[in-house]
Amino acid sequence: MQLDEFKNYLQLNVNSKKTVKDYLGRMRHFFIRYKEFNQANVNDCLTSLVDKKSAFNLSIASFKKYCAFKEISLKFPKQKKITRKNVASLSRDEIEKEILPYFSYLFKDYEKRILIFRFMMLTLMRISEVVNLKKEDINFETNKIAIKHAKRDKHRETFIHPDIKENLRNLLESEKGDSAFNIKKEYIEYMFRKVNNELNYKKHITPHTTRRAGTVFLRQNGLTLEELQKILGHESLETTAKYLTTNIDDIQKKYNKIKYLSKKGKRK
Repeated sequence: MQLDEFKNYLQLNVNSKKTVKDYLGRMRHFFIRYKEFNQANVNDCLTSLVDKKSAFNLSIASFKKYCAFKEISLKFPKQKKITRKNVASLSRDEIEKEILPYFSYLFKDYEKRILIFRFMMLTLMRISEVVNLKKEDINFETNKIAIKHAKRDKHRETFIHPDIKENLRNLLESEKGDSAFNIKKEYIEYMFRKVNNELNYKKHITPHTTRRAGTVFLRQNGLTLEELQKILGHESLETTAKYLTTNIDDIQKKYNKIKYLSKKGKRK
């Protein structure tokens, strides 16, 4: 079947298994409805999805990749801007004082999971990048990590933080094979699910929360927006800036500390 060939093409040209699955799903849906892949049918399909922003954008991305596979050229509208809901933010103290101390109660392999949690925060790596990381990608002499399975196939570098270096080295020496952590995506997702459900933490957190938390932490400790953009692998500086959007509760805490009346006066 033609989609089997397209699947092979995706597996060779797209690093994310989820993206491969999503693109194939979109194309299967398209060919159930249409017999031919042409401009008229693509336009009709996208028109039917105009009010479903996520499906609309995913379809465009899938169609563009299919065009590349077939070596044809079609015209596509711009993808729709999706307004994201406020996401949970985490401070270093919340992580170290309110979450990680309970890992010994939640997990048998808590030491490994604590290290992975800190590793994700301090390297700003995505869940897929952590899962696909190889031992050979980590250089303890230069304290650099080569991210070779990044989003949009763009390779970049991040760093090994001194505070986790020795624990990381010891873990890698104990793990068998070429994989750095010998884990799957479900291993990390389970970790966050346990925190949300069993620890019943005050904020709903996801693997991506650590990436945002690390960005805020590093910005507070001197890294510039441009430097963070490079580590995160963002194409747009605007995307990096969104990671630094402060939660309304954090804003209120700072607001409450601002004095209005003089020291002699009394705050009402």
